[in-house]
Amino acid sequence: MDTLLVNAASCRVVRAGAPQAWGSVLRFGLCTVLLSLLLSLVITPLIHQPWLQVVRRCVCVAAVLSLWVCLSKFDRRSLASYGLVHVGKGRGHLAGGAVLGLIGLGIMLAVGLLSGACQVDVYPDAGKLWRTLIGFIPAALLVSVIEEMVFRGMILQNLLVVSKGFGVAASSALYALVHLKQTTFTTESWMELAGLFLFGGVLAVSYLMTGQLWLGIGLHASLAYGARVNKLVIAFSDGSMSWLVGTSRLVNGLSAWIALAVIGMVIWWWTAKSKRGEARHVEG
Repeated sequence: MDTLLVNAASCRVVRAGAPQAWGSVLRFGLCTVLLSLLLSLVITPLIHQPWLQVVRRCVCVAAVLSLWVCLSKFDRRSLASYGLVHVGKGRGHLAGGAVLGLIGLGIMLAVGLLSGACQVDVYPDAGKLWRTLIGFIPAALLVSVIEEMVFRGMILQNLLVVSKGFGVAASSALYALVHLKQTTFTTESWMELAGLFLFGGVLAVSYLMTGQLWLGIGLHASLAYGARVNKLVIAFSDGSMSWLVGTSRLVNGLSAWIALAVIGMVIWWWTAKSKRGEARHVEG
């Protein structure tokens, strides 16, 4: 019964048909682009930074506004209906995702230290170090909620009307392209794209297996936190080993891909086991 309830929102999207689903995604994308451009034109003269850099920073705010407008004014749905119901069970999934993220970070750190490609190098400004270590926790959680609502909520759940495979691949590809930092396509940028795509796929699996976004939010927040604070405690000293350990971006090395694959398998096993336990409980 719980499984049917948590997937009810996705079922409504499927019944609505592909045209409406595509319309929702395209409307959201267009609204985000237009709002980003509008905000950037207003803000750029005030802060005197490159316009493209300002646009990238405006996208997050524009996405939140677009999501609210599209859901409340057009789709007539609540934010929670995309995967934020069942708060009680959600707390467990949120914590579980965070723990899995920490395990993944541990795998990457261990490979980096044992290979000699990384070394501990604590930032000398203790004030900035602790402000980041503590202050970025709520920021990482907020960003993760927003991005999961966008990529695994609005985009993935609407594209599932085509097929699960297409929905996962398309939402993961969009996630990777939006988060790519480099502006030129080199070996490093392709490795970063591959890692981001794999990360998006793992997050998509977490939604498909639970019907909720809580697990993905916890995992996303944990890895986003690691990607931010590792620059203050770890130095990537051997550039020739970047194929193995990547850079401070974390997702662009073989160790990160292995860690993400392990996390994905654990999520599959954990959630499948939980479903079997629930089924036996109902039958009993």
